Amino acid sequence: MSSPRRATGPRTPNGKAVSSQNARRHGLTAEPPAGLVEAWYNIILDNDPCAPEAPHSDNAHSDDPRRNAALRLAIAEVCYHRALHALEAHPREPGSAQARMSEFQVAMHAHLDELEAARPNGRPQLEELEYASSALRRFEGMANAVAHEHNLYKRYVGEARAQRRKALRAWCDVNRPPNPNSRNELRRHP
Repeated sequence: MSSPRRATGPRTPNGKAVSSQNARRHGLTAEPPAGLVEAWYNIILDNDPCAPEAPHSDNAHSDDPRRNAALRLAIAEVCYHRALHALEAHPREPGSAQARMSEFQVAMHAHLDELEAARPNGRPQLEELEYASSALRRFEGMANAVAHEHNLYKRYVGEARAQRRKALRAWCDVNRPPNPNSRNELRRHP
C-alpha cells in the first residue's frame, strides 16, 4: 500500500472531533487581530496617525493594487511577529512541555536527594534504582516532547517569514517605478 492511501486522517467521529481542535492549541494559524493589521496597514501606507484608514473599508480604493499589497504585507507582519513572540514565550508558559519537564526535573532532584539522605550504609536500594530508571525514561520522553514543540514553533516562524518575504516582494513590485530601459516596458511609437 502506498503512503498517500495510509495518510487519510481520522476516521472515527471522536478522532475527527479531536483533530478539528488542533488549530486551537496555540492560535498561530488563527486570523490575525484586526486592530494590529489596521495599525500595520496605516504604518505601511504612511497614513496620518490622527486619521487612520481601515484596510477593509468598502470605498473606491478596493481595487487599488497598492492598498491590496499593503494589506497583504500588514497581515504577514502581524503573523510573523506573533509567531516570533510565541516561539520566544512558549517555554515559559505553564502548560508547555518545557515547563512540565522543568517541574519534573526539580521534583526528581528533590526526591533523589531525599533517597540519598535516607540510604543505609550509603548503598542504593533496588527500588531506588528502578525508580530512577523509570524517571529517566519519563524524562527522555519529556525531552522529546520539548523538542517536538520547539520544532513546531520554528516551523510556524519559517512559514510566517516566507509569507512576509512574498508580501514584501509584492509591495516592492507595486511601488517600484517602471523601468523605461526594460524590454518589457519599452514603448513602441508608430
